[in-house]
Amino acid sequence: MKIFIQINTRKMKKTAILFFIAFFSVFILKAQKTKTYSVTNGEMIFSFSTIEFTDDFLAQYPEAELTKTNLRYTVFFHLGQYWHIDFTNNLGMLTGIGVRNIGLISDEKIPEIVGSDIMVDHKIVRRVYTLGVPLAIKIGSFKDHVYFFGGGEYELVFHYKQKYWKSHSRSGSKTKEDQWFASQTPTFLPSVFGGVQLPGGIKIKFKYYLTDFLNNKYSRTSTDDNFEIGDLTRYKTSQVFYISLSWQFNTAYITKKEWQTDSEVAYK
Repeated sequence: MKIFIQINTRKMKKTAILFFIAFFSVFILKAQKTKTYSVTNGEMIFSFSTIEFTDDFLAQYPEAELTKTNLRYTVFFHLGQYWHIDFTNNLGMLTGIGVRNIGLISDEKIPEIVGSDIMVDHKIVRRVYTLGVPLAIKIGSFKDHVYFFGGGEYELVFHYKQKYWKSHSRSGSKTKEDQWFASQTPTFLPSVFGGVQLPGGIKIKFKYYLTDFLNNKYSRTSTDDNFEIGDLTRYKTSQVFYISLSWQFNTAYITKKEWQTDSEVAYK
């Protein structure tokens, strides 16, 4: 029985190796037809979030409440440079690098004074700038500029900002702070994404971050009796996901300022 299993396993390994050799041989044979080009794009990001307080925090402050999380819309500053490799007209991959502004907005009822039972409304906005490298496959009809894509991305967080108001609106005085390479968020944010590219250079994408946006081990205490807004240990989860709409251009068109042929228009 053991001999049969070992032989069977060896056959499976050989089959798998042969499969991968055949799979990559297709790309090698089509190497002459492989097409590589770069595109430049920006994004309009509509981000959503889910946040929860820890059980310990609610046990200490039973009147505390996360009233709601708000839609966050941003246009600035999102800029990406992406390289496409089309193995055929229907199968390809993409990678690149991009700067992105992502974050979350929460309306919270939290104490103003440590240990107080009196809760005060707060609107808190937290955002980061990231530098990301995606890797994705794409399937569709590239000559028609229509395809689906999906993959993953790792983003380096390099700037953090927090601002808040003592109300659920943005009226009144604002308190803010910002920091380079801060500890309030993870250093890297991994994510998965998928979407569709449409004619005219329009792209719709959905992205989901696989880790909490905030570092819930980040602890900070106030120098007086005031409750410390920047102490993130009160959060159990802080998940972010978004839908984006973008319009991309073939980089060669931008740099050379030339229209391409009819079969290769300025957008991709």
